[in-house]
Amino acid sequence: MGANPTAEGTAMIRALLMDADGVMQYPQRGWVNSFAELGDGPAFAADLFVAERPAVAGQADLRDQVAEVISRRGLSITPDEVIEVWCRIHLDTHMLNLVRRVREAGVVTALTTNQHSYRGHWMQANLPYGDYFDRQFYSFELGVAKPDAAYFAKVLDALQLAPAEVVFVDDLGRNVRGARACGLNSVLFAATDTYGALRQRLRSLQVPGV
Repeated sequence: MGANPTAEGTAMIRALLMDADGVMQYPQRGWVNSFAELGDGPAFAADLFVAERPAVAGQADLRDQVAEVISRRGLSITPDEVIEVWCRIHLDTHMLNLVRRVREAGVVTALTTNQHSYRGHWMQANLPYGDYFDRQFYSFELGVAKPDAAYFAKVLDALQLAPAEVVFVDDLGRNVRGARACGLNSVLFAATDTYGALRQRLRSLQVPGV
């Protein structure tokens, strides 16, 4: 689990890619229950997450997707009421400071995140990621989502870097496995992991500034 030992030490690390949800930020506590309370229970929340998938990949408009779910379930709420819940986000200041130190050490920093357009645009307008990250790669803008290899290919192409020059951090195993399959040094930051453990893994990959 964690770092990719086959890539460790083979190239100077020139970029750190950080996932958003579960790494840099967290939804407001109880947000899934908020969806359920807006609608007609937990099944409504489950329907929303299914409807979100094509929007995250930039293949559909989330408002249209949510409106269809609301109509099908005969609810009297609006799509905007639902979308607002997605935008209740708390930042992790420890992670922001880590990214700042890495960036100050001369490493390119990039936010690599799966988001639908409404949440993504809200993040761009309201969160200070521009002060910490050199680049931000949102799935809805790229037209493809992690863990698709095309997502990582587009990020690497934009950064003009080889996979071995990059370290990628994500809280989901499938995304870490997808990045690793593309040759990126990949670190899993699971919900049970600590900030200190992450720093240790990044140090083992010789990420400057950690």
